[in-house]
Amino acid sequence: MLSRRVRYAMAHLSRKEHTALLARPNWRRLRRFDMNLLAKPFSVRRAALRGRASKRIRVMAQPKFVTKKYDPAAPPPPYVLPQRIHPKTLAAKSSRRIVELALPRKRNLLGAMQLVRTKSMKATVSDLLLKVRKSRYQRYRVFCNARQAREAKKKRRLMAKLRKALTKPEDWQRHMRVLEKLAAPKVVRPKKKPIKKRKWRPFDSERLEALAQPIVRVQPKAKEPLEVPPKALTYKITKRMEQLRIARHRPEIPLRTPGAVTPAATRATASQRIIALAKPVLRPVGKERDFREDAFTVSPTALKARCSRRIKRLAKPKTYPKPTFKIPKPPRAGRKR
Repeated sequence: MLSRRVRYAMAHLSRKEHTALLARPNWRRLRRFDMNLLAKPFSVRRAALRGRASKRIRVMAQPKFVTKKYDPAAPPPPYVLPQRIHPKTLAAKSSRRIVELALPRKRNLLGAMQLVRTKSMKATVSDLLLKVRKSRYQRYRVFCNARQAREAKKKRRLMAKLRKALTKPEDWQRHMRVLEKLAAPKVVRPKKKPIKKRKWRPFDSERLEALAQPIVRVQPKAKEPLEVPPKALTYKITKRMEQLRIARHRPEIPLRTPGAVTPAATRATASQRIIALAKPVLRPVGKERDFREDAFTVSPTALKARCSRRIKRLAKPKTYPKPTFKIPKPPRAGRKR
């Protein structure tokens, strides 16, 4: 289904106006600062305070494991009872790892520092920035960056040495060929299946003679042509077979007499093209026939004609080279060794 905006545009705007409206830039994409950074990150929105939980959220908010002290049918108390929370949970202290993982990202804090106006919020954000800088993950990041820089510097030194050693283009080509061989995937040859050795068995001459004899097959009994099988006596014909067994009554087609004109030909009207083809060809006087009286005379134009180079080339017969192979001689009758 189309949305309301598209239906409104199709009903009230032309195609050109709708295209121009869609071509306008979106102001959300042109923002300079991050919209996710809030001026008051620890404040609760009004929409969240006025919001109502759906039935799905209420079902998911119920605990998976209900304790004996918890009664879901009873009305909720006006305040949270300390007996519902385990005393070990109240006395638990989060580890250093959990505290460092709970810290926000550094770029979010830097963005929030630009939007902070009060001194208390500024002090809170600066305190969080100090904790982020002193965290183990920040130190680990510094160590990783330093290690990557050392590896890159080492690689640059090796490449400089390689360029000094391989000054000629021939050396570089040889070096690239070696690299191609090393970079090619390894060809894994298929393993040969181990040949299982057959166990030695004693020779049985009687069994070999029994296997060497031809198989004697029993010929089936010949069926009597006048005997009806029992299955044919109990067979029931289907409706389809009853319909097919009835002969169709086809109309009798009279035979055509050779030389007779069909009634359709007598009623047909000739077209202009057939009338034009039916008229005889008008020839000049003395040339009513196609053949000549003297068929063996050559016309004078044929005697004056000159053949072209192409005709001369085609008139020459082709010459084929003689075969080079020799006919093998029959072997001599010698002594048998």
